[in-house]
Amino acid sequence: MRPNTKLSNHIPALDGWRGVAILLVLVDHSTEGINFGRIDHFFRLGATGVALFFALSGFLITTRLLEEKQRHGKIRLDKFYVRRVCRLIPASLTYLIVIGILTLAGVLTVTREQWFGSLFFFRNYLPMDWPGGGWFTAHFWSLAVEEHFYLIWPTLLILSGGRAIVPAAGAVAVAVWRYIDLHYHVVHATLWFPGRTDVRLDGLLWGCVLAILLQRSDFKRRISRFYTWWLWVAGIGLYIASNLLSGRHNYSPYEPALIALIIIWPVLNSESWVAKMLDLQPVKWVGHLSYSLYVWQQLWLVFPDTPARFGLFQKLPVNLLCIFASASLSYYLIEKPMVNFGHRLTSKPRTVSSEFLKEAVSQS
Repeated sequence: MRPNTKLSNHIPALDGWRGVAILLVLVDHSTEGINFGRIDHFFRLGATGVALFFALSGFLITTRLLEEKQRHGKIRLDKFYVRRVCRLIPASLTYLIVIGILTLAGVLTVTREQWFGSLFFFRNYLPMDWPGGGWFTAHFWSLAVEEHFYLIWPTLLILSGGRAIVPAAGAVAVAVWRYIDLHYHVVHATLWFPGRTDVRLDGLLWGCVLAILLQRSDFKRRISRFYTWWLWVAGIGLYIASNLLSGRHNYSPYEPALIALIIIWPVLNSESWVAKMLDLQPVKWVGHLSYSLYVWQQLWLVFPDTPARFGLFQKLPVNLLCIFASASLSYYLIEKPMVNFGHRLTSKPRTVSSEFLKEAVSQS
């Protein structure tokens, strides 16, 4: 297989990886109330799906920021945050408005703390209360982790001069802290351990490390030569052995780095059958819908013992149809138009008057 030696505007396989990630989440949540006996742990794939999302976010955001620096000589944080707000907030806010209306109508029982915690992205530092109304906003824990990353990383990337050692050191520090807290319970036990930003940030940072390193042609040539198909398969095997076969997700110190390495192999080998499978239109379509699917799935895939107020619409397989219908409406009517709006806002050329004003100020 011939490795891909240049990252283009379209990065191969990433949309497909998003599709895989959200499908893993849906498999997990849709089978929560079903006991599969000895193989039940093979259906508990939501943590793996979210780990993929984290690595993809770190890799993609860093790649785009570095590409912007190469093209324009600097990273514009104002443009970055405008695009992020237009990309993430409209769909999640629409969901929260719907949840809020259903709560006021007495259909759901979401607390004010849970609703505002989701709106302002501190839901991952509140108790989950899954069997109750907390389920309908519990998935905002991962959105909170990503938002915290977006607040910290772009500035850190600029200040560090794009050196890979900085996110690598941060990732190692987070992994050590996770190990300590997991085994010695330093932080209060009422918080859901896997959802806290302080123990999950390395999942994004290892994606950042690889994005920085892959901008260097010498590193890219070396990793393309030595990172073979068999090493990739071995990495997947190690991940399966350490998580799925053990019967529980162990949140090991090395797992986030392993996930990041797994996702980049098809990126480096865009002519491989794996990359071509990930670039199939149905898989990419699910990947495009992945954010809206993630936001809306929680309404229809209710946790065991959570009241199913919508009856048949919250039971398999009808609830899966409801998820894709809700996500499609969200994506095509809200998410995609707002993403395009954000790009238009940040790509407007300077007007003659603004250039004249800038010149006048510089001469004064």
